[in-house]
Amino acid sequence: MAVAALCYVAVTLVLFRSLLPVFPTHLFGDLGDPLLNTAILAWNAKHLPLSIGWWNFPAFAPLPGVTAFTEHLLGAYPLTAPIVWVTGNPVLAYNALQVLTLPLNGVATFVLVRELTGSGIGAFVGGLAFGFAPFVGEHASHIQMLMAFGMPFALYGLHRYLKYGGRRDLVWFGLGWLSVALSNAYMLVFFPLLVAMWAMWFFDRADARRWLNIAVAALVATSPLVPLLVGYRLRQTAYGLFRGYPEILSQSAGIQSLAGINQRAVLWVGWLPNNYYEQSLFPGLAIGVLAAIGVVVGVRSREHRGWRRMVLFYLFAAFVMWTFTLGPEVRWFGVAVPPRYGPYWLLLQLPGLQSIRVPSRAWLPATLCLAVLAGFGAAWLATRRRTQWVIAPLVLLIVAEGWFVGPTMEVPGALPVFIPANSQVLDLPVSAGYGNADAEYLAVLGNYRVVNGYSGYAPSHFGALRNALADHRIEAFVPFRRRADLYVVARPDLEPQFVTWLESLPDPQRLIDFGRWKLYRLPRLGSGPAPPVLLPLPKPGEVPITIP
Repeated sequence: MAVAALCYVAVTLVLFRSLLPVFPTHLFGDLGDPLLNTAILAWNAKHLPLSIGWWNFPAFAPLPGVTAFTEHLLGAYPLTAPIVWVTGNPVLAYNALQVLTLPLNGVATFVLVRELTGSGIGAFVGGLAFGFAPFVGEHASHIQMLMAFGMPFALYGLHRYLKYGGRRDLVWFGLGWLSVALSNAYMLVFFPLLVAMWAMWFFDRADARRWLNIAVAALVATSPLVPLLVGYRLRQTAYGLFRGYPEILSQSAGIQSLAGINQRAVLWVGWLPNNYYEQSLFPGLAIGVLAAIGVVVGVRSREHRGWRRMVLFYLFAAFVMWTFTLGPEVRWFGVAVPPRYGPYWLLLQLPGLQSIRVPSRAWLPATLCLAVLAGFGAAWLATRRRTQWVIAPLVLLIVAEGWFVGPTMEVPGALPVFIPANSQVLDLPVSAGYGNADAEYLAVLGNYRVVNGYSGYAPSHFGALRNALADHRIEAFVPFRRRADLYVVARPDLEPQFVTWLESLPDPQRLIDFGRWKLYRLPRLGSGPAPPVLLPLPKPGEVPITIP
C-alpha cells in the first residue's frame, strides 16, 4: 500500500506540476469555484462550525444565513483549518487539500479492492482507476467532488464487518459515511443509494444481528449531521431556494454522454466530443476493458467463483447510478426516449431533494464501482503468466485517459484600501457570475461584509441590483444605506462613466484615491440608532431586500 500511495502521489504532483512553484498564491483551473471554496475554508477556520456567526458567510450583505447557499466543506476542516491557523494562508490550505484528495481516493480504493480480491496488483489498479478516472478532470475545480475517499472506506468497513463481524470495521464504515456526508451534498444523496443497494444485495437473515448493528452505526454516524441539515433546511426554506425542473433537466446527462470526454482531457481530443462539460461520462477504455474482464471472470470462472456475487453487485450498482445521471427524463441528444422518466424523477418527489441541481454527478459512485471491477480484472490478469504483461500498458492508458491540463490563476491580493471591520461594502464592478468570487474572498480576509456574492444560489434582488447599477440609478444604494454606511470600492476596470456619475451624487465621500483604485463612503440614510448589521432571517415568502 505504501508503494501504491507513493505512485499516486507522484502522478498527482506531475499532474499539478504547474501549480507547485506557485503553491501559496495560485489556484488551479479558474477563480470561480476554487476561489469560492478557498473563501469557505478560510471562513470555516475563523468560526466554530454551526455557530450563529458561522452561518452568516459575509456575502450578499446584509442577508443572514448565506452559508446555506452553497457547500460548507466541513469534511476538510481537520486538514485545512490548522493550515490556515498556522500560516494565515487559505490558498495554501486549499492547494494542500487539492493535491491530497486524489492519492487519498486511490489509497482508499486500494484498501477496498485488496480486501475483495486479495491481490495487491488488482488493488493498485483499482486505486488508480478511481483516483485518476477521466471523470476527475472535469471536476478538478470542484474540490467537494474530489473528496470522495469516504465512499471506498465505508464500503471496505461494510464488506469486512459482514465477513468478520469486528466492531473496528463498523468504525471504518461510520467514519467513511460521515466523511462523505460532510464533504459533498450530492453524495449525501447518491452514496446512501449505493449503500442501500449494497444492503439489499448482500442481505442474509442469518446475519440479522449484524445488519442491525450496521443500521445503528449508520444512525450514529449520521447524528452529527442533524443540526447541519436542519440549519440548511431552515435557511433555504426561508429564502425559497430550490432548483427548477428545467434547470435540473439541463444539467442531466444523455445516453450519448458516455462517449463525452471532459474539457480538460488530453487523450482522445478530436476523436470524442469534449463539449459536454459536467455531463462528460466517458469511463475510459482501459477501465472499461479491465472491468469487463473482471465481470466475465467473476461470472464464468470456477476458480474465482467467490467473486461472482461481488462483481455482479458492482456491475449492477454502476448501471443504476448511471441511470440517475440521466436525470428525470431519459434523453438521446436532447430527445426524450422510452422510458421517458428515469429513476431520478422518483427522487424529485421526495422533500428536500429539489436542491440537487446536477444529476450527472451521480457518476462519481458509478466511477468507484467501475474502478472496483477494474481491480478484479487486473487481479485475474496478474495470476496468468501469459496475460501479466497486459497490465502495464493498461495502467499507462488509465493514467493517459485521466490526464488533464488547465491554467493556474493568481489569487487577488488584499485591497490597497483600508475598510473598517464589519462594514458593508459594495465592490464594483458587480459581475453576473464568478467574477464576484474575489470580492467575497477578500471580504472574508478583510473581516467586512460585501454586497457582492457568488454561490450556489443568488438572492432574488441580486439581478435587479446589477441592472440598477448599470442604469446609474441612485435607488440601487438605498436598501443598504438604510442600515449602515455603504463603502464603495471602485476597481480600475470600473467604467469611467460610472465613476463620474458616482462622484456627481450629492453625498459621496471619497476616502482614498490609490492610483486607479478609489474608495467612497455613502453615509447611512436616516437618524437614530443604527439597526443590526444583518437583516433578520426572512419568513417563508417574504422578500428581504427590494431594489426600488
